[in-house]
Amino acid sequence: MSNISDDKNENAFKHAFDGALLQQIANSISRYFPSFRSEQFLKIESELTNLEMKSRVKLIRDALANELPQEYPKALKILVSVLNENQLSGFSVWPIAEYIQTYGLNNLDVSLNALKLVTTRFTSEWAVRPFIKKYPDETMNFLLQCAKDEDVNIRRWASEGTRPRVPWGEQLQEFIKNPSATKDILEVLKFDPELFVRKSVANHLNDISKDHPAYVIQLLKNWQQQAKGEDEKKVVWIIKHALRTLIKDGNPGALALIGVQYGAQVTIDEFSVKQQNIKLGEHLEFDVLIRSTSNAPQKIVIDYIIHFMKANKKTMPKVFKLRAFELPANGLVTIGKKHIIKKITTREYYEGIQQIEIQVNGKAMGKKDWRLEL
Repeated sequence: MSNISDDKNENAFKHAFDGALLQQIANSISRYFPSFRSEQFLKIESELTNLEMKSRVKLIRDALANELPQEYPKALKILVSVLNENQLSGFSVWPIAEYIQTYGLNNLDVSLNALKLVTTRFTSEWAVRPFIKKYPDETMNFLLQCAKDEDVNIRRWASEGTRPRVPWGEQLQEFIKNPSATKDILEVLKFDPELFVRKSVANHLNDISKDHPAYVIQLLKNWQQQAKGEDEKKVVWIIKHALRTLIKDGNPGALALIGVQYGAQVTIDEFSVKQQNIKLGEHLEFDVLIRSTSNAPQKIVIDYIIHFMKANKKTMPKVFKLRAFELPANGLVTIGKKHIIKKITTREYYEGIQQIEIQVNGKAMGKKDWRLEL
């Protein structure tokens, strides 16, 4: 999703919000609201060109507000009719979700039920957040019931909509402070039969782990103990994905929960960087030779950390997964990797000395310099 603002990328998500989408929305609404001024609504197409994705969504949202009845319940009834007939789906529904969260905040019950419908056509994980903030008890009780719904999309929404740090959405600061605020919903969903839902639960816990690692580790321990039969596999999967940030950070408790001992009994016999001077578009290539000093097999998790230079000449570490495996007693393994150094929208590169470091079971063990040339 890092390319959503790239004007040179015709596949960028923002390009979904174009004249064709406006026409689709206008045609769908006109079927249920003949007075809808499609021609006036379509005039905003020329304004979309220079806008990024979220700004395009908001422009369409406000254009809808101008052309729909000014009484929110009447306008919402039209939009719900459109959705009930499956006239719109995917990105074309996003402006409707934005409309509900912006103009429907004073109409709690009908708005929440409309968002429940929206999430079966697109997603309401961002749109529900203003309601959580304004009506925390009522909205959380509603979402708790959604966690028990037959529809997999609605169950997922209960988790995704309450994630403290969901991508593209407003952070829920109260949930960042209080990790137990969403516990009831997660407890309902922890053994959900659908991976789609369990993935959201894992991502939800990964969010929480960034602020409350001990809470997440203990919660997952409890789930591990409760799981029986097929649920055991489900929890193993959730643990692995929910703890991914803590595992990269070398958290001993997180490593223990996946059966890995912090600080393995190993030595790094060789660690070499093939090319010391790297340009953008080239690969940082390295090899590492790891030897076990234990008389017993060991579960090993190897990461590599690239210390990228910042504008102030200090470095910032970024952890990347390398390999997880079982190392035989007194065994030896050689691992090679090519990491491409390329332009991405989330990183600014600076010329000069950078470092690459090997981390084994959470413990940093070897570091080499390399130079970035711009």
